[in-house]
Amino acid sequence: MTDRRPDILLGASVEGFFYGRAPSAWPTLTQAVGGIVSLGLGVEFWASRGEDDPEPTSQTVEEIRCICEKAPFVSMHTHRELWRWDPDGLKREIALCHAVGARTLVLHKGSLGLYDPSSRPDFPAIRRLLQTAQEAGVKLALENGLDSLWALDRVLDEIGHDPASTNLGICIDVGHAHLTKDAGRQPIRNYLERYRGQLIHLHLHDNMQDEDDHRLPGEGSIDWPDLLRTLGVIGYEGPAVLELHTADDPLTALKKGCEFFDALI
Repeated sequence: MTDRRPDILLGASVEGFFYGRAPSAWPTLTQAVGGIVSLGLGVEFWASRGEDDPEPTSQTVEEIRCICEKAPFVSMHTHRELWRWDPDGLKREIALCHAVGARTLVLHKGSLGLYDPSSRPDFPAIRRLLQTAQEAGVKLALENGLDSLWALDRVLDEIGHDPASTNLGICIDVGHAHLTKDAGRQPIRNYLERYRGQLIHLHLHDNMQDEDDHRLPGEGSIDWPDLLRTLGVIGYEGPAVLELHTADDPLTALKKGCEFFDALI
């Protein structure tokens, strides 16, 4: 494997400002987005900060859109209520993506009705959803969970393998891939290489290969130099979102993450 380094676009998820923190300590969505953009990072937006949190008002959406004009990229992650098949809910999230300027909506496999290998998703409805997203200028990215080769392969085999024509790509969450048991001894490398033709988005976080605890890169056991070499070999040059669950101040944690990658790339 060569030492070519990838030209990734680093970003961060707003989730790190809210996950595991007391609601009384939550900033507003606008403040979280503004903090990320102030670091020169791309933004991954969520429609709500947590359970029972209302969706953003039209004023908040406009504020976020204006802030995100300065970001290298904008994406959105489906909130937890949409990790089960709800096409109307997904259409609302697609519309919100369009409103804030997000070009990618990241989905979990359950969002498309894939809960286990016996699931029977409504693929005609999924195709219509992809068309709706395309008309809004939004591409859908299916994220790998734990041991989810079966789900990603099934959707691609049914919908198609070319994101340019299907409007469906793959988001590889490297922390999830590190924990998976279905991709051999080098699961991250194998996931990246397997879906190199569909890869449009990355989630970055670390773990000790025993729990999905979303540590800072370098605080777990992922071989980050090998991961970056693999990205260079496959020619990936897209968004890469830090998705962190830490007790640190969120901006401090993101600065540490940026410094980690600056030292490697």
